[in-house]
Amino acid sequence: MGDVTAYRQRPFEDLLVVGGCDCGCFSLDFTPDGFGGARIIADALAVYPDGLTDLILWGRDGEVTWLEVVDYDPQAPRRFPQITDLRTWEEHGQARP
Repeated sequence: MGDVTAYRQRPFEDLLVVGGCDCGCFSLDFTPDGFGGARIIADALAVYPDGLTDLILWGRDGEVTWLEVVDYDPQAPRRFPQITDLRTWEEHGQARP
């Protein structure tokens, strides 16, 4: 999604979940107001035998702020993917919505 060099300064192991989305989705905030002023720094699909989930990583000022998990099927189980489940949109032959 562009240059992510600034976001690689802090190890992901240091991220602490401080909240979640108020809409009932399965997203995680790593900073208070994680969405405010943030931009997309990465976007990938989780491909499961029973469907797709979109994972969008948001950041602001060199800090990862929010992981948005978008299930396109409202009946899909709420889950976080394994690394082996992740694909780029292009690898899956999809156009980004």
